[in-house]
Amino acid sequence: MIDSGSTATRRISRTSLVVALALCLALAGCGDSVAPPSLPIGSHRAATHVVAPGETIYHIATEYGVSVGRLMAANGISDPRDLRVGQVLTIPGGDRGASIGTASSGVRRYTGARSSRQFQWPVQNGVVSSGFGIRNGAMHDGVDIAAPAGTPVYAADSGVVIFSGTLHGYGNTVIIRHDDDYATVYGHNERNLVSEGTRVARGQEISEIGRSGRTTGANLHFEVRRDNVAENPLAYLPDPASSDRISFAAAGGS
Repeated sequence: MIDSGSTATRRISRTSLVVALALCLALAGCGDSVAPPSLPIGSHRAATHVVAPGETIYHIATEYGVSVGRLMAANGISDPRDLRVGQVLTIPGGDRGASIGTASSGVRRYTGARSSRQFQWPVQNGVVSSGFGIRNGAMHDGVDIAAPAGTPVYAADSGVVIFSGTLHGYGNTVIIRHDDDYATVYGHNERNLVSEGTRVARGQEISEIGRSGRTTGANLHFEVRRDNVAENPLAYLPDPASSDRISFAAAGGS
């Protein structure tokens, strides 16, 4: 549960997630768009791949339709530059030919299998302008939802705020830890409305959409992570009903 374990354990969890976000941004340009991967969340099939000359961790992840973070975690890789020719990689849930779209594909409605764990949309009115996956050789670990600056941002589920501050690239950011080792990330805020250690309820306003950090316009950068590994947020969000004010753009995002 959220509050189980010692204070030291909770501090380590908070620190490791913030460090993971910073490392992701530095190495792969997180906070920048693509369509969802074709492999559904929850697929546990594993394949192997022998690294060939000239290949990078990002190209291999794209080829098999898995996230860079998951591929690195499955192989104990902390630095993508450590990849060696001839190295045999385990591809978690991977399948050659299952690819992730590019920015030119636009952002499509999610049609894959949805996770049994469902969050609520963090905004009530916006346009999904950038999807989860590889873009220009870099991993985008969440989705961007464009809306006017000042638009309310809501907690996708109940939990405890483990970070409320500024992260390089992400700007003003709130991170909430939920049960079952999940966390959600809310970046580019105009201002944060909650502080670290605060318990928040599902649907509680936690920030306002803004342009802080590295972004091309006012939007929310939203991530869903489990054990610090980024997952496709659209697999964890309900399909917007016709009455909802959530739509999908052809291209764009931060």
